[in-house]
Amino acid sequence: MCGLAGLFLPASAPVAEADIAAMLRVMRHRGPDGTGIHVSHDHRFQAGFTRLAIIDLATGDQPLVRGGGELVLLGNGEVYNYRELRSELSARGHAFKTQGDMEAALELFHAKGGDFVHGLNGMYAMALYERDAHRLLLLRDRLGIKPLYWTRVRGGGVLFASEIKALFASGRAAPEIDETSVAAYLGHGYVPAPATLYKGVFKLPPASLMTVEANGEIRIERYWRASPAADLPQDEAGIKARLVEILDDAVGLQLRSDVPVGAMLSGGIDSGLLVALAARRLDRPLKTYTVRFSGARVDETPLAAQVAARYGTDHTVFELSTDSAAQLLPRLCWHADEPLADASLLPNHLINEVIGRETRVVLNGTGGDELFGGYGRYFRLPVEARYLTLPRTLRKLAEAVVGTANPFLAWQLARAEKFDGNRGAYLFDHCTLFPPPVMALLGGKLALPHPAQAGFFAQYAGPADSAALYAELNTYLPEDLLCLLDRTTMAHSVEGRVPLLDHRLVEAALAVPPEIRNPGGRQKALERAIAADYLPDSLLSAPKQGFASPVPAWFETGGLAPLARRLLTRKQSLDRGWWSKDGIERLLAQPGRHAFRLYALLALELTVRLHGEGSYGEAPTASLAEMADG
Repeated sequence: MCGLAGLFLPASAPVAEADIAAMLRVMRHRGPDGTGIHVSHDHRFQAGFTRLAIIDLATGDQPLVRGGGELVLLGNGEVYNYRELRSELSARGHAFKTQGDMEAALELFHAKGGDFVHGLNGMYAMALYERDAHRLLLLRDRLGIKPLYWTRVRGGGVLFASEIKALFASGRAAPEIDETSVAAYLGHGYVPAPATLYKGVFKLPPASLMTVEANGEIRIERYWRASPAADLPQDEAGIKARLVEILDDAVGLQLRSDVPVGAMLSGGIDSGLLVALAARRLDRPLKTYTVRFSGARVDETPLAAQVAARYGTDHTVFELSTDSAAQLLPRLCWHADEPLADASLLPNHLINEVIGRETRVVLNGTGGDELFGGYGRYFRLPVEARYLTLPRTLRKLAEAVVGTANPFLAWQLARAEKFDGNRGAYLFDHCTLFPPPVMALLGGKLALPHPAQAGFFAQYAGPADSAALYAELNTYLPEDLLCLLDRTTMAHSVEGRVPLLDHRLVEAALAVPPEIRNPGGRQKALERAIAADYLPDSLLSAPKQGFASPVPAWFETGGLAPLARRLLTRKQSLDRGWWSKDGIERLLAQPGRHAFRLYALLALELTVRLHGEGSYGEAPTASLAEMADG
C-alpha cells in the first residue's frame, strides 16, 4: 500500500516541472518506508512513489524501471496472484530483478499489452509509462478498492496521484469547487465518479483503463463489469460449496505478506467468516482485533470473543471513545480530500490508529452486505407494501393532504412505488440525507442530482434484486465504504484488505438466484447458512450491527451544535448560497432529527476550508473550535 504521483506531458506541450517531492510529502502517511522518483530524459514523464513495505521488503522499491526506461511502472496496492504470474512468466523466459508483486504486473504488461489487466487479481491503482510510444496508462482495480485521481494541466499535460491533495501540492493545479458536485454530495453523501468536488479533477472509475497518447488524446475504457458467473451450480448446496471455495482461495491469496497480517473481528458474520477461514490456513495464531466503544448501546466483544476462542486467535480488545469528534473532524476531513457524509469515519480512524501501532496489514469484512443483500433498502419495507395495497388515486390524494402539514412524510409515502418502477431511485431515496423536503428546509440554491444508482441499475440485465446489488457495488461501495477504508487505514500506514471483494466472488454472488440468496427477503440468509459451519449460533442469530458514531449526542449534549452554527453561518459560507442561515437554524432546532445532516454539512464545510480555500501540507492539528474561530 503506497502513494504514487506523476506528470505526463504530450510531445507538443512545453516542458514543465511538477513538484513531485511535495506531492509525495503530502501523502507520506501512505508510505513511510521510502520514496523513489523517476524522470525521463526529456522530462516529459515525471513520477514518484512513497512506499509502505508489505511484500518484498528488500527489493520491492518503486518506480520499477524496465529496459533502462523503456517501461516504468508505479503501483499502489497489491497483486495477490503475483506468485502464479511470476511462475508463468518465468517459464516463458521473463527474468525478474525483484521478489515483488508489481514486477509481475510489469512483465505481464510486457507480454500481453493492455490485456494484462484481465490477468490481475488484487487491489491496485497503477501508472505505466511506455517510452517509445510516449504513452501513459492509468489503471484502477475492478471494484475500486484503491484510488487514483487525475487532472489536465496547462499545455495539455496530465497530472495524477493517489490523493487529490497531492495534485494541489504539485504546483501545477489549484482547487476550485464545483457546485454541481456539491449538489451531488448532498444527494448521495459522496461525489459519484468520475467527478470530484473540484472542477477539472477526476477520479478514475473502478475497472477503468485510461490511455493518454503522445498527442495528449485521452481515452478511458471500462475493462470489466460485474456480471453473473456462468459456471455456478444450480442447487443451493452446490452454490454454498462454490462460494466457500472461492472465498477460501481469496483469503489464502490475501494472507500473502512479508509482514504479519491481522484481522478486524466484530460480532458480525462477514469478519467472523474471514477469521475462520484465515485462522485455518496459518501455522501461528492469527492476530485479531475487536473494539468496544465506551458508552455505546451495543457491545459486540462477547460475540467476537467466541469466534476468537474457537479459532485460537491472538485476540486484542481495545476500548475507545468517540467523544473526540470536535478535536478530530478537521484532521479526518483533511485525510478524506472530499467530503464524506459517513460518520463512521471517526470510529474507523480511531480503530486503525490503534491497529497501526501493532501491524501493517489487516483483513476487513467490507463487501458482504452488497454481495449477500445485507441492507433493508434492498427489500420493500412492510409498511410500504401495505401502503401500496391502496388504489393509486387514493395514495396520491393522501400524499397531497399529508404534504401540506408534513412534506417529509408525504415524500416517504411517494417513494414506496419506486421499488417496482425505478429501483435505482428507490435506493437513492433510502440513502439520501437531503431529500427535497429537507433541501427546502435548508433554503439553498442547489438542486438535487440524478441518482447515480439509477444508471447502474438500468445497465444490469438480470433480476431486479441482483441489479440493486450491482448498482450499490458501483456507487455506495467504492465511493463511500472503500474510500473510507482507504483513508482511515492509510492515515495510519495500515493496509486494509477485503477478501469478500475478490472479483471472482462478486461474479459468483451475482449469479445466485435471489430466492436462494435472500429467501423471503431475509437479509444475508445465504451467507448465514454458509457461516453456520464456521460460527457460533449466537453470532448467526445476532442483529446486524456496525461502527456507529453517536452523532445526535454530539449535537445534543456534546458541544458540537454551537461550533456547527459558527462554522456554517459565517459570511463566507452563507455567501455561497448552498444553504441559508435560517436553514441551518431550522436543522439545529431539532438535533435529534437532523444531526447526521448537520454532520454532513460540517464535513463539506471543513473540506472546502481545508482544501478549497486553504492549503495544508499536512494534517491540521487545529480543533473544530479553532477552525470556527479562524
